[in-house]
Amino acid sequence: MDTINNLSQIDKIPILSRAPIFTGIGFTEQKMLADKCTIVAYGPEEIVIEQGEVGDRLYIIIKGSVHVSVKTSSMGWKHINTLGVGDVFGEIAILRNIRRTARIVTITACQFLTINAKDFLDVYQYFPARARDNIQLVVAKRLQESGVYVRM
Repeated sequence: MDTINNLSQIDKIPILSRAPIFTGIGFTEQKMLADKCTIVAYGPEEIVIEQGEVGDRLYIIIKGSVHVSVKTSSMGWKHINTLGVGDVFGEIAILRNIRRTARIVTITACQFLTINAKDFLDVYQYFPARARDNIQLVVAKRLQESGVYVRM
């Protein structure tokens, strides 16, 4: 993983605004998030997130694609999804305060816009209620897809 900081705040805002998880947040909140974001790069076939580890970062894919897999007792690693540009991952562990629910491995060279848990949660409190509700619905859907029990 390499850290790259060649995008300005103004360049980060469109990336944030296109991410479905951030539907409903305003420009002010987008600016607050953009100020806290960094860019990281991974090569092909690198593990970005390991299932079971403590989550401390949310990722938005800027370039490339990743495999999402979960470990099963009977089949080993089971591929459950492929994510690409604009998709978000890592939000479940941050918002639900649980360990990572899946393994994320790069397929190609990737760049991600990332924000750490503390900074995200500091800004999250300023989101409008409908935006917070949208994020919680996205998280619940992802948990359901991964087979993790969700209590709303």
